[in-house]
Amino acid sequence: MADHLGRGLSADGTVRGLAAVTTDLVEEARRRHGTLPTATAALGRGLTAALLLGGLLKTGERLSLEVSGDGPLGCLLADASPDGGVRGFVSRPRTDLPPRRGKLDVGGAVGRGILCVMRVPAAPGPPYRSIVPLVSGEIGADVARYLVDSEQTPSVVGVGVWVEPDGRVGAAGGYLVQAMPGASDGAIDRLEANIAAAPTPSELVREGLDASAMLGRLMQGLAPRDLERRPVAYRCRCSRERALGACIAMGRDELERVLTSDRRAEVVCEFCGSRYEFLEDELRAILEGKSPGSGA
Repeated sequence: MADHLGRGLSADGTVRGLAAVTTDLVEEARRRHGTLPTATAALGRGLTAALLLGGLLKTGERLSLEVSGDGPLGCLLADASPDGGVRGFVSRPRTDLPPRRGKLDVGGAVGRGILCVMRVPAAPGPPYRSIVPLVSGEIGADVARYLVDSEQTPSVVGVGVWVEPDGRVGAAGGYLVQAMPGASDGAIDRLEANIAAAPTPSELVREGLDASAMLGRLMQGLAPRDLERRPVAYRCRCSRERALGACIAMGRDELERVLTSDRRAEVVCEFCGSRYEFLEDELRAILEGKSPGSGA
């Protein structure tokens, strides 16, 4: 099943949901970053959560989700856009902990800390940033806390990754369901019962459910209808031009030091691992086009 994200709405318009299948893109992230199982699960959950939040954005906006805890994983960063592109990394990809209650211990890897969600508008202007304390470090509950505290929208968020014994990603996905203003107590009770009875997101994907089927199960009894389905993928925005900007930002003194010692510079993208090499003549061209210190 190809990775995708779907949106649905209850018949009366008071409950909306998003669901995503993200198996392939999480596997790509694992391969790019060389993550071990616990780090794979954490990164996959973060990527899926960012995609779900990105599905709520307007065209042209971007969203970043950053989890900073005191656990061995360090920082997790995921960046998504409404067109279905997502990228991310963890600062310690080789993190792997013993299972806890039969599941990968993402909460233990993350530890205590904060979740920061930043929305970058399409039009020029400052980004909107919201910071909330982590509830569990398991990512899904933490994103739900953000939606309640920062956007005053009661939400349930589930994200999950199934890692095979050989370390590959066997299934990944998630859902985000919200009760909108006007939702009846009966609708909310039914929704809560459905979610409590549902398997984990990764188990739903392993059963072969697509986004529409996931939302159909979670919103059973609310007559959900499909609104949209779009492909999603691991997609980085890095380029040689952006890497060149990073070289310019090194500043004249650092560039001269590099020319004296290595005579070349290599810029590695944190999000995808792509490498961009700049040789001596290119670095000298940068220096010649800048006054001293102007590249800092």
